[in-house]
Amino acid sequence: MGATDAPLDNTGLLQARYWQTVFSDFPLDIVCSSCLQRCDQTARQITGNKPVVNADALNEIHMGEWDGRSFKEIKTHYPEEFIKRGKNLSTYRPPGAESFLDLSNRVLPFFNQFLTGKKEKTLIVTHAGVIRVILCHILNLPLKDLFQIKPAYGELFILG
Repeated sequence: MGATDAPLDNTGLLQARYWQTVFSDFPLDIVCSSCLQRCDQTARQITGNKPVVNADALNEIHMGEWDGRSFKEIKTHYPEEFIKRGKNLSTYRPPGAESFLDLSNRVLPFFNQFLTGKKEKTLIVTHAGVIRVILCHILNLPLKDLFQIKPAYGELFILG
């Protein structure tokens, strides 16, 4: 889906309501979210009246002309580019898009400055690409291996 700004579907709404019940008795000091609706809606559902800090740094990777398209469609319409990306996953930019290295350079300064070493209980609502980049950083994995990390929709990761 990339940076396509779609609202939550019914499954996403159910997941957000589930996390609202989980976090209802857990005091959060800071709630950060991607600016994209699907994350912002999730964060606001979870937190109720608590302010949400929206950060562009947490937005999903921008896939340019590939945004919102299925892998099948991309392979069909951009076969050479799709192969190039597979061979150089971390630095290849689809037409008009970011690479995963670009995403990492956008996400990690925010993560390191805003979150690393803080004692506040912080909830971040973001996307699979962003999660993969952060976990590669924490686990010291090269970006080319980021698809070894397979976050599910609505999954929670606790970093401590």
